[in-house]
Amino acid sequence: MAASLLLLHGTSYCQARISGVVRSAEDSSAIAGATVMLKSRGPQKPLKTGVLSQVDGSFAFEKVAIGEYRLTVSMIGYRRFIDTVSASPNGTRLEAFLRPSPIQTDQVVITASKRSQLLTEVPVSVSLVSSASMERRNIISLDDALRYVPGVNFVQDQVNIRGSSGYARGIGSRVLLLIDGIPMLTGDTGEAVWEAIPVSEIDHVEVVKGAGSSLYGSSALGGVIDVITKNNVDVNSTSVKVYGGFYQQPTYKEWQWSAKERFFQGASITHSQPIGLGDFGVTASLSYKKDDGYIQNDFFRRLNLFVKTAGNLGENRSLKIFGDVFNQYSGNFLYWQDINHALQPVSTSLGQWVNSTRANLSGIYTDVVSSRFLYIVRGSYYFNHWYDNLGNSPSGISDTSTSHTGYLELQGTCNMDPSTVLVFGVDGQVDYINSNSFTNKSSNSGALYFQAERKFDRLHATVGARYDYEKIEGKSPFNQFNPKAGLVFDLGSGASLRGSIGTGFRAPSVAETYASIQSGGLSIIPNPLLLPERSVSEEIGGRMPVGYFGLIDAAVFQSDYWNMIEPQFNNTGQVTFQNVTRARVQGYEIDASTDAGTDFLTLKGSYTYVYPLDLTTHDLLKYRSRELLYVSADFSKSIYRASVDFRYISAFENYDKQLVQLGIVKNGDQRVPAYVTDVRAGVDLTSAGFPLSATFIVNNFFNYYYVEMIGNMAPMRNYSLVLSTDF
Repeated sequence: MAASLLLLHGTSYCQARISGVVRSAEDSSAIAGATVMLKSRGPQKPLKTGVLSQVDGSFAFEKVAIGEYRLTVSMIGYRRFIDTVSASPNGTRLEAFLRPSPIQTDQVVITASKRSQLLTEVPVSVSLVSSASMERRNIISLDDALRYVPGVNFVQDQVNIRGSSGYARGIGSRVLLLIDGIPMLTGDTGEAVWEAIPVSEIDHVEVVKGAGSSLYGSSALGGVIDVITKNNVDVNSTSVKVYGGFYQQPTYKEWQWSAKERFFQGASITHSQPIGLGDFGVTASLSYKKDDGYIQNDFFRRLNLFVKTAGNLGENRSLKIFGDVFNQYSGNFLYWQDINHALQPVSTSLGQWVNSTRANLSGIYTDVVSSRFLYIVRGSYYFNHWYDNLGNSPSGISDTSTSHTGYLELQGTCNMDPSTVLVFGVDGQVDYINSNSFTNKSSNSGALYFQAERKFDRLHATVGARYDYEKIEGKSPFNQFNPKAGLVFDLGSGASLRGSIGTGFRAPSVAETYASIQSGGLSIIPNPLLLPERSVSEEIGGRMPVGYFGLIDAAVFQSDYWNMIEPQFNNTGQVTFQNVTRARVQGYEIDASTDAGTDFLTLKGSYTYVYPLDLTTHDLLKYRSRELLYVSADFSKSIYRASVDFRYISAFENYDKQLVQLGIVKNGDQRVPAYVTDVRAGVDLTSAGFPLSATFIVNNFFNYYYVEMIGNMAPMRNYSLVLSTDF
């Protein structure tokens, strides 16, 4: 990383030397790759420089002025080490012992600026989800992992970041989903298919909050979610995971629609090995998941095959190619019969199903031309096909859609000087849709973007912009220019202040523009006059370490929206997507974490408050919860593991009241806040020489009943056992 390779401002007349070694406080072993920063504190010539610790943990600063300095050593997974040292003519040597900690104050992120940088340099709020946390919770679909991220919640399968989104019946998304920086929204509906991403291959997930259109274009109106895949292709290993569980029968007899237990289970196997072509390796993962469903006709069967190969093409070039094929057969449940039959659909939905197949092939080529310049080529092909029997058709097939999406991007990153980084690029996308629900249409888009970052001592400034062109067949083209600016001020000792402002936009999807669907008592009709959405987002925030034990991140934010697209009922009771809303979402967020000075207990908590106001009607926006409170505790000692998660989500105050008034959703006004507690306990015998871990999980421990979408009960208490091994 450029930030850790700054060897600057050395002066030839100084004779002092500061050296040392970085070690682990647990076993005194050397730590390689730690960032060691040296900053002058006295009247001597100002100096701020850094090095990386070598393989044996050693580091050295040559020819520094005599005087006092602040030495900071940081490494992901360890607490930061800070000390004051004096440089003398005889030389100064010290040992820096780092204590392991899950509180990572210097995490590295990629998504915020399309390049690797320290989280402390990013002017917007970013949250990370690690593969370890997903493994601990037995996450089987990415959206389940995101439900624990500060400021993020879901209305069924539609993601909402800080009140940017409500519920649009599976069509359109104000949050852009990426895999290793490549967009992964379907070409027809423009939605994120969470279950198509194999969880076993996720290294971590980066969630960028606020408008991201200045770098990523359309659909990044409310934020960006980037899935970073694992780099495990060059090792010879195999991992196997199996799980099984069941849903508890409902407490109320009226809700007990089946006398049989409702089970869920799954298995996955992943193998990685070198393939003998330089340092190239390959990873293949196959998984199968089955769920009987706690709600009648809400079952699914999922099969996913994922393959990846990666390696270096010479000294400075690398290539990664990955692809997956996903198939799901699932039942269809829109709304309950009524509150007395909350786990049974209306009779017309019984026997309805949806079959979908998704496939993608993606490639990333990186060429480090010199120490100051590199370029990246990203490309992908995304195939999406689904059909259902939701309507009355003689063939038994009702709605069907096939879309083909091609994407290509060329990005350059240039270190203009040690304090200035420029990121720039061009990208384009084409979509071809063949559908009896959205008609046969095509769309295409192209963009130019740039972002410049400059360090001025303690100040880190970012400016950038993107120009987009969007065209949907049958509509006039649309052009949009989106600028952004951000500042981060380093307060010292890991504390910082940040501020940002940026614009965003989202072009309507083909489905929002041309949908013609009959489903669940609703008739959705086209609106070819639909316009793109626009937004302006601002944020002021800061980060502050709490001693060596924790971290607090807080932010105040506001987003203004124009031409917001929302599904609306017309005078005849039909639904159409319309530009009806001029809206403003304001709020604040506090995110805190600590290990309480121990190596076995981690505590995390976050609180998000949003005020999502429709400025046209002076009512609250639909399907937005004002308050989100997430708390978790993780215990790890020797071979034992335990954790508890709690989520509070306030009940949304506005919804599609016509669904209730027209009798489509009976008792649809019955909704309550969500209080959900998940508990896990297990053992990991790997350290004892036996490659096996076992975890027992109880989700919704107190069996609390609530809805995320009106007339649709969320999962009740369920039990599962997870077994995994690596060899």
